[in-house]
Amino acid sequence: MGAFGSSEYNEVISSLSFFGLEKLDSLIYLALIELGPCTMSELATKLDVDRGRIYRSIEKLDRLRIVVVSNSKVTRCEALSPEKAFQNLIEEKQQQVNKLRNILGRLTSELDPISRPQESPQTSNFSIIEGRINIYTRIGKLIQEAKNDIYIVTTSDDFSRMLHTAIPEKINIAKNNNIKIKILLDSEDINFQKLPKAFDSTKIHVGNLPSKSRMIVEKEKQVIMSGIIKNTPTLNEDSESILHSNSYEMTSNMFSLCDQMWKQSTLLTVKKI
Repeated sequence: MGAFGSSEYNEVISSLSFFGLEKLDSLIYLALIELGPCTMSELATKLDVDRGRIYRSIEKLDRLRIVVVSNSKVTRCEALSPEKAFQNLIEEKQQQVNKLRNILGRLTSELDPISRPQESPQTSNFSIIEGRINIYTRIGKLIQEAKNDIYIVTTSDDFSRMLHTAIPEKINIAKNNNIKIKILLDSEDINFQKLPKAFDSTKIHVGNLPSKSRMIVEKEKQVIMSGIIKNTPTLNEDSESILHSNSYEMTSNMFSLCDQMWKQSTLLTVKKI
C-alpha cells in the first residue's frame, strides 16, 4: 500500500497484532482504510489473495466490529475509523477480563476450604491469551520451562488437538527434566494412534470434570485456565481465551482441586499402534 513506507507499514501491522489481528486481517483493514468500501473481489485482487481467505478474514473483522459488511446484491465491506474500531475491541476485551475476574473470585471463595497455604510474597501477574494457537503455544512454554510437577486437566477433544502441536515435544523435555505430568481427561474417547514417546511414562487418567474447560497447573508456580472449550476441530479458533497467572494462592487452590479430582479418577490404558 502506497500510504505506508516499509518500516512504518510493518510497525502498523505489528501494532494491530496486539488487538488480535493476524497479518491478513491487518492487510484487509489497511486496504479498506486506503481504498474505502470494497467488494470481496476487489480486495482479493488488491491483495492478491484467494477470495476464500478474504471471506474468512472479513467474517472475523465483522465479528470484532472493525468493519461493516453490507448485504446488498454485491457484498461490500467498509472499515470503521481506527478510533471507533479499536475502542470496540478494547471494550470487548475488558468484558472478557471482567468475566474471568468474576470466575476467579467465585473459584477462590469455593476452594479456600480445601487448602490455604501461606502466600508467597511475590507480586501476582495476570494475563489474557486469545486464539487457540496462541493458547497451545503458551501451554507448551509453561510445560517446557516448568520446575515443579504439572497437572493437565482438559477434555479428550482438546487433548487430541494438543497431540498435533508442539506440546508432546514439550512434555518430553519436561520428562527429561524429571518433571512429573499428570493428565486428567473427561472421557476415553480419544485417538491414541502414533502417540508420542513423551507419554510412555506419563500418567493419563479419566474422571468427571467440573466443566468442559481446560486447566494446566504447575505446582506453586503458575496456572492456565479457560472457560468452556468450543468443540471445533480446527487449531484456528480465535474466540477462545485463557487466564494465565502466577498467583500463589490461586495456583495452590487449583493444584489442590486437581489433586482431589485425580484421586477420584481411574487410570486410562493407552494402546499404542
